[in-house]
Amino acid sequence: MSQELDAELSRIYERCIEEVRRIAALDPAKPVEGWNQYTCTSANEFASDVEMAWVRTHPEHEVRDTYRAIMDGVPVARASVSEDSPTSYITYGLASFARVLQCIDAMRAGRFDPQVPGGITRNDEG
Repeated sequence: MSQELDAELSRIYERCIEEVRRIAALDPAKPVEGWNQYTCTSANEFASDVEMAWVRTHPEHEVRDTYRAIMDGVPVARASVSEDSPTSYITYGLASFARVLQCIDAMRAGRFDPQVPGGITRNDEG
């Protein structure tokens, strides 16, 4: 992995951790205006940052495929997030951030490949 990519992923990783802490501290019983939308869009923006960092150093990979490899692995479907359920926004936000962090770890370990299903190869796959 290039030093440039590693440095950029480190910056994104640290910012993601800060956002995870912020989202985890939200109280669904006392929602703040706009926080529901924030939890859904913030992780997507981080995924875009990771995607762009990856594609800059791996021009053979398509931007769209790389983004899908990151965000299609989120175990909670965005469409399932109910506007009436503050907890579902928090769950989606945390699951999305977890996926972004998982992909960063896979990139660092040389196991990220946007052309394989799920974007992450297993340890025993080449």
